[in-house]
Amino acid sequence: MEGPDESVQMRWYRARTKRALGVALQSIRQRAGTSQSELAARVSSSRPHLSRLERGTSPQVDTLMQLLDVQGYELVMVPRGSTVTVEPPR
Repeated sequence: MEGPDESVQMRWYRARTKRALGVALQSIRQRAGTSQSELAARVSSSRPHLSRLERGTSPQVDTLMQLLDVQGYELVMVPRGSTVTVEPPR
């Protein structure tokens, strides 16, 4: 259940598959209220390419990193089974 200030907090995502990564990217974009066309323009990509990423097809690493960066996210890799504590930015 979402708390009262969940809408202003950044969420974290676990993606173990391309599809899960695509779902996370789509969720991040939608929570920011950004259209595929707007976001694609910000990273010098195309709306169809962004759509493919969100459907879980193989992303180009450069585009993936730019998409995460312009929305205030970064990719973190941890050993599977680790316990991770995520604190909101201050």
